[in-house]
Amino acid sequence: MQNNEYKIKKENKIKNRLILPISVLILIVAILSTIMYAHLTNLDRKIASQEAEISELKKNKLSLEGEVVGIKSSSEIAEEAMYKLGMVYPSDDQIIYIELDNAKESKDVNQNVFLSPVISVLKSYTKD
Repeated sequence: MQNNEYKIKKENKIKNRLILPISVLILIVAILSTIMYAHLTNLDRKIASQEAEISELKKNKLSLEGEVVGIKSSSEIAEEAMYKLGMVYPSDDQIIYIELDNAKESKDVNQNVFLSPVISVLKSYTKD
């Protein structure tokens, strides 16, 4: 009988020795899986936030593109100049036409802004 009790105690000790490492291993796996789940949840939340921001930026982009199209049209520019800035088209008595004669270009060196100082210095040395 003592032999049976000894065997049972020995088997219980072996089982108890196995229970502790297995329990620790299960606990570690449970903690790691909880940490991983929390990390994944945090990443999902960040992704959802980024997608919402992207959606908002796309709406803003479309709005700005519409404004650019409106700004590019000359009729919109004219309307804005008239109503917001108070500009008006000139009347006929306010318009002055100037004729330019392109055929008569002066080639005089004295009228050249860049060469006239150089020429005056050269003339001062050659007046001997």
